[in-house]
Formats: sequence, structure tokens, C-alpha cells
Amino acid sequence: MAVRIQAGSAKIEITARPKVNPPAVLGRLMAYSASPIQATGEVMLLGEAGDSVAGWSLGFVQVQWIETNWALYRGETIRDGSIFVQRARPPARPNQACCDCVDGSPPELLFYSANPSDGESVIAPVDAPFPLKLTVSHYDEPSDLLNLVEANEGPASGKPKPNFLAESQMEFHFCTILSLREPSGVFHHLQFFYWNVHWQAQFRPASFNDPPDKFKIDVIPAGSSASVGPVYDGAPGDARFAGILTAPPSVSCNQMATTEINAPNRHVAPVWQNFDVRLP
Repeated sequence: MAVRIQAGSAKIEITARPKVNPPAVLGRLMAYSASPIQATGEVMLLGEAGDSVAGWSLGFVQVQWIETNWALYRGETIRDGSIFVQRARPPARPNQACCDCVDGSPPELLFYSANPSDGESVIAPVDAPFPLKLTVSHYDEPSDLLNLVEANEGPASGKPKPNFLAESQMEFHFCTILSLREPSGVFHHLQFFYWNVHWQAQFRPASFNDPPDKFKIDVIPAGSSASVGPVYDGAPGDARFAGILTAPPSVSCNQMATTEINAPNRHVAPVWQNFDVRLP
């Protein structure tokens, strides 16, 4: 008989749930951080004498399927202008769903990390006897940064003016999946759970130096949270990222994030303006 999965042996245990921290000034940046999410996963493989587990591997797969990421900047006075920075809409971010990988792991491999020292994936030891239990662990600690100041080159005052961070909103939604890969490359998605982190706050510089000495930071409770859903059996059926699980893309979430940070959608107004955050 061929190597097979013991029915009911797949298990994810969430060992640490994330909590978001209030935004905090870090040099010339506003830092957004959270405590880590951690989980363990396991599955049992069965086989007969002579069956080989060579090439079988177990790991965590993570996809991001929602991102909100915008910031509003305003000058000291109405005539000093305003700037809206949008990272999460095209063309800065071509699409929402992506394969989340770390340590330079190619997204084509699908696993969150292919580095054995991370413990996110494991290759079955060839000479291990059956039944064979494989175990892995997952760790993620989402964070982001925004500039405290953006330069407005065309304010109504007629001279370039610094615009200061006034409000921001970030939301990152993930699905984390325990997956077994056959030597042929076929994946068996065994269990999964959803989780997310949100930050939203309003800001007011205590001084209008560049950068400000301090910021008054008002966290918006309704937009600041972290949550983890229940663990489900099988593969997620969400059409918004289903294609990634069958045909992994060549660009990872981290690569996409680098692009959107370096080249965001940027809208400049000569006076204070209210922008539609739903648009690019």
C-alpha cells in the first residue's frame, strides 16, 4: 500500500493569539506592531514495510486576502495642503490576495518558510518507521511603518510645506493552513484558520518641527483589534484566494508590500482636503 494520511490525525493548536499595540513614534516613522500569533500543527502518516516517505513534507501555508493601508497627512494650516497615501489599491497593489512567505522562500513552494531552522515545514525522515508523526510550528508578528512627514510641493501658501501624519488605517487578514505535500508536489490542505490585525488612529503633532518632537495619538477603538477564528477541517473554499493554493504566484506578499511602500498611490492637495479612502 502507498503512504497515506491517518484519518482524523491532522491537528492545529493555536498557542498564542496576537494583540495590537498602539502606534508609536520611532525616529521619523510611526510604528505599528502586534504581539505574535503562534500555532503548532501535526499529522500522522501510515504505510507498510517497503513504503517510502521520501519527499513527503508538512508545513504551514499562509495567504493574505484583505489589506487596508492608507494615511492622511495635513500641513500646519489649511493653506499648507494635505496628502493622501494609498498603498492597498492598484496600481500600488495590483491585487489583494497573495502568498505570504518569509526568509526569501519562493512563493512557488507555497510553504510560509522553507528554511528548516524556522520549524514552519519539515521533510519526512526517510528511515522513520510507521506510523510517522510529523510536527511543525507557525510564528508571525505583523508590523508596518509610515513616515511622520510627507513633503507637499504645491500648497496654497505657495511654498513647499511639510504635511504631518493626521490619520491612518491598516487591516491585514490572513488564512493559515496546515498542508501536507506529496513528492509529486500535490498538496493536501488538512486544516485552517482565519486571523487578522487592525490599526486605526488619529494624530496631532505636539510641535510642527520636521520631524515633530512628539505626537498626540488617539487610537480609534472600533478600528484597532486582533482576532483569531476557529480551526476548520479540510481546505478553505474561499474563492478570493483559492487560485493561490492550486497555482502559487511568483510574487509573495512581502515582495508586493515592498512595491506598495516604495511606490504608493499619492494624491496631493493645495489645501486641507477629505479624500475618499475607498479609491486608489
